[in-house]
Amino acid sequence: MREKRNAIFSSNRLKLGLFCHNATVPQMSRAPERYYPTWDRSLEVVRRADSMGFEAVVSLASYRGPVQKSPEHCSHMDLEPFTWASAIGALTKHSTIVATVHVPLSSPAFVAKATTTIDHVTGGRAALNLVAGASQIIFDMFGKTVESPEIRYDRLEEFFDILHSFWTKHEEFDHSGTFYKVLGGVSVPKPLQDPFPPIINAGVSERGSDFAAKSADIAFTHIRGTQKDWKVTIGSYKNRARDIYNRDIQVWTHGYVVIRDTQDEAERYLKYYSQDFADDRWVKAWIRELGENLSELRPAQRIHIEGAWAAGGGFPLVGTPDSVLEKLILLSESGLDGILLTALEPEKMLDGWEREIMPRLEKEGMRFPFGDLP
Repeated sequence: MREKRNAIFSSNRLKLGLFCHNATVPQMSRAPERYYPTWDRSLEVVRRADSMGFEAVVSLASYRGPVQKSPEHCSHMDLEPFTWASAIGALTKHSTIVATVHVPLSSPAFVAKATTTIDHVTGGRAALNLVAGASQIIFDMFGKTVESPEIRYDRLEEFFDILHSFWTKHEEFDHSGTFYKVLGGVSVPKPLQDPFPPIINAGVSERGSDFAAKSADIAFTHIRGTQKDWKVTIGSYKNRARDIYNRDIQVWTHGYVVIRDTQDEAERYLKYYSQDFADDRWVKAWIRELGENLSELRPAQRIHIEGAWAAGGGFPLVGTPDSVLEKLILLSESGLDGILLTALEPEKMLDGWEREIMPRLEKEGMRFPFGDLP
C-alpha cells in the first residue's frame, strides 16, 4: 500500500518539503549568494532535507525563464525534472520525490513509464505533479500554444484517465479521445505503489480545484490574506473532495524562509535580497507572463507584488524562530497539511530549520522526531 511506502502520507500534522531545487528557486534576486542548481549542490540540499525527515522534494518543469533575449540569464537554469528526480531518488532514502510535467508538452505513455521508473528507483517514493500549463514563453519552445482554461482541463482529465489505464490495466488497451489516441497501450512493470503514485495538482480556478478534489492526493495552492481567508481556501478543496467525491485530499502551499535572531534582522535581510538586489527584469517579465498589468496598479500595490515575487512568491516565513513557529501553528490550525520551503541559501536555511524549528514543531506535537513516526 502506498500509504505505507510514501512519506507524504505520514502521520505528521504539518509535513515539510523542498520546492524547485532542480532550478533557480523562486527568489528573483541578484544577490551574489543566491542558489544555482548544479547537480552536486542540488543533491547536497535534497540529501540534507531527506536526512531531516522532510516528506517531499518537488521539482520544477520550467525549461526556460520568462526573461527574453538574454539566453545566459539565470532564470533559464534548470535540470530536467524526470531525469533529476530519478537520480535524486536513487541517492535518498525517505522523502517522496515528485516529478513535474506540463501535460500538453508530453505524452501519457512517456509520463506513465517515466514515473513508474522513478517509483522503482526509489522503492515506492515517487509522486507526479500534473501541470495543465500556462506559460506561452515555455510553450513557444515546443511549438505549442497555451489553450484556454476550459480546454486545458479537458485535456488534463483525458491525460489522467490514460495514465490510470497504463498504471492499472493488465491487458492491452485502446483509447480514442479528443486529445489523445492510444493503440495497444501497455506499460510494464507497474508502479510499486498501489494503485499508483500520488498525484499533485495546483489548480486554483473552479475547474482546476474540481480536478484536484476529484483526482489529486495533494492540492497545491497559494495562502494569502487573513487566517479566516486561509481556512476558506483550504476548506474549499477538502470540502469539495469529501462532499462531492467522497474522498480525502491534502492541501499544501509553499513559503520562503528567512530566520534570524530578531525580527528586524530577518526583515532587513529580506529587504536586502528582494528589494535592494531584486532582479527587476525577471520580476517584471514573470508578472507579465502571469497576465498582471503593473501600470494599472497603485505604486504601493506594485511595490508589494514585485517584492513578494522577488522574495520567493509564496507564504512569508520571515522572523525569529518563535514567530515563524507561530505562523506554522496558525497554518496547521487552518487545515494546511504541508508546506514546501525555499530560501536564497537553502543550505543555511536547513541548518537553521534543523536547529531552531524542528525541535519547536516536535514540542508543539506537530511533528514526531524523525525515526519515531507511529
